[in-house]
Amino acid sequence: MQEKKNNFGKQIVGIAFALILLWAAFSGSDPKQLWHYIQGIQAIYLLPITIIALVGHLLRAWRWRILLAPLADRKIGLFNIFLALMVGYAVNIIIPRGGEIARIVSLARSEQLPWAGILPTMLIDRILDVAALVILLAVSLAYLPENIVGNLPWLKSAGVGMAVVTVLGLIGLPYLGKLLERIFNLSFVKAKAPEKFVELASKLTGDFEQGTRCLKNPLAYPEIAVLSVVIWFTYWACFYLMLMAFGLTNQVSMLNSFLVFTVGSVGMLVPTPGSVGSYHFLVSQALVMLCGVDRDQALAFVSLLHLFTIMLIPPVTAFVLVTFTSLRKGKTSRGEA
Repeated sequence: MQEKKNNFGKQIVGIAFALILLWAAFSGSDPKQLWHYIQGIQAIYLLPITIIALVGHLLRAWRWRILLAPLADRKIGLFNIFLALMVGYAVNIIIPRGGEIARIVSLARSEQLPWAGILPTMLIDRILDVAALVILLAVSLAYLPENIVGNLPWLKSAGVGMAVVTVLGLIGLPYLGKLLERIFNLSFVKAKAPEKFVELASKLTGDFEQGTRCLKNPLAYPEIAVLSVVIWFTYWACFYLMLMAFGLTNQVSMLNSFLVFTVGSVGMLVPTPGSVGSYHFLVSQALVMLCGVDRDQALAFVSLLHLFTIMLIPPVTAFVLVTFTSLRKGKTSRGEA
């Protein structure tokens, strides 16, 4: 009961923080002007944005399959991984970080994998994203003008903090299972804890350690690295294509689009529902300060980009995949009957 209250409290805080950031981003904007900019986009760019976004998610599922490989003596289905990923993204829109639980539940059921083994692969997946963002931020800080860095001074400290977390995570995660196993095997823990609890804990720590084995296989590193680069390229490509849809590429150079994209990506780490507020505020501010884009146009751009790539594509894809899976199961059941 207390845990449910704590989770509910975290959700309320996340929603409140999102509303504050939305107010900070849109305060003083002209709704008519925002709609005018959105109406004036070249809608033809929305199709390649959709295709590239889906390719990026599919590549992420492929990378996750590499991380999951040690959990099974067979090839884990890419479709089920992709489904779990999309369901997780859809849930994240409503419940901040709730998508991680949805991903575990979905994949554990469809592939009969231990959830304690799936968990570390998701942590590794998250650390890989932080590592990529650290690199992007390090490059961007070398090119960001002083007025941006001065107005967003926390960017440097965020970069340092993410670098430390990334290094510690990649170094320490493979040994966490062993550490937990030793703790549960201590004589005073065994003496005070119920026997069933110790047995369950030992099994879970074994599953957890198995889920980190991919980090001990250097042969997987090149493929993971290439996939990570391509995944982030697809994210930037969607960003740049939306700039083209708004006719902003004359104002926003390719380098500046990279810088604004990086600043916005930092906002994706803020635990608000669907990154609402944080992403809008950072991207619009960076476009105005770095590129001199009209504030209402910047807000229209980030609103449509966020709505399309985060609020529409993942949930619609998840709905289609879940519906397809249900229909396929229904046909199989009728065939067996």
